[in-house]
Amino acid sequence: MRPLSDKISDNLFPALARLGADTTLEHLHSLARRPPQVLLFEGGTEAARLELARYWACANLCERDERPCFCCASCKAILQDQCLEIRALDGRVSSKEEEENPGFFKSFNAENSRDLKGWLGNFPRLRYHLVFITGIAASRAEAPNALLKILEEPSKSALFVLLVPQREQILPTLVSRSLILTLPYPLDDEVIAPDVADLIALFCAFLQDKGNFLEQIGQKGFLTLSLARAFLSCCQKSLIHVLSACASSPLEILLGRLSAKALSQAIVWTQEACEMLRSDLTPVSPPRVIAAYAMRLFFFGSR
Repeated sequence: MRPLSDKISDNLFPALARLGADTTLEHLHSLARRPPQVLLFEGGTEAARLELARYWACANLCERDERPCFCCASCKAILQDQCLEIRALDGRVSSKEEEENPGFFKSFNAENSRDLKGWLGNFPRLRYHLVFITGIAASRAEAPNALLKILEEPSKSALFVLLVPQREQILPTLVSRSLILTLPYPLDDEVIAPDVADLIALFCAFLQDKGNFLEQIGQKGFLTLSLARAFLSCCQKSLIHVLSACASSPLEILLGRLSAKALSQAIVWTQEACEMLRSDLTPVSPPRVIAAYAMRLFFFGSR
């Protein structure tokens, strides 16, 4: 296998290069000798997880003896998202979006999940069929349940790749069926908007039993849906940094004081709050969601 530095010079995996994922790629390359049916890639960035999935596909479908070569017809098709042996599903893509703007990722819904079974029943042109699935937490329950039924009857020619920020965001039954690889978590964050930074500062004070966080978010028109989502996104990233032992911001330091049990619960509560603020669910008041989330963390952290 060529060293990752050579691949970086080819601009094949820029997101992985930024994370310094050499060890992860070497591990993945060794797994290709006897590939597991389900791999779960967590951590890193969304772009890095997808690049890792493409690398895994190249390692298994490359037409040359020393895989992956990134030069044969199969590798080139994979890197251009044009390989016929790959199906890609995304829980954030609606059926309407799939029809209006067909792309590499189709909707991860019950119908497409069930259709996989028929497709996987066909003998692959290359070594395997591969299925990439992302946005699982945003899908309706029918899709993951349909996927589980497929996995209950494993096919020797089918390889599945689940792409998630954190394993806690998907069904434990899916996690238990997967071999998990965790990418290095990114240390560089984008600049936080001033209104989000102010809200995070108020939240930090609240967790220390100071300030007027609950009063502020309760003011009419203050906490918009977009601000609430941005706030929860910052909380998610802070939890990721705590898990990767690179906490540095005030919020990360506060969350880092939680016990292992409390930290695990915080991850679940953060995801639940994000789900409640999804646009396709019954409208929920952002101040109520964030207030309930804040109170949970406050009381659990104060124990």
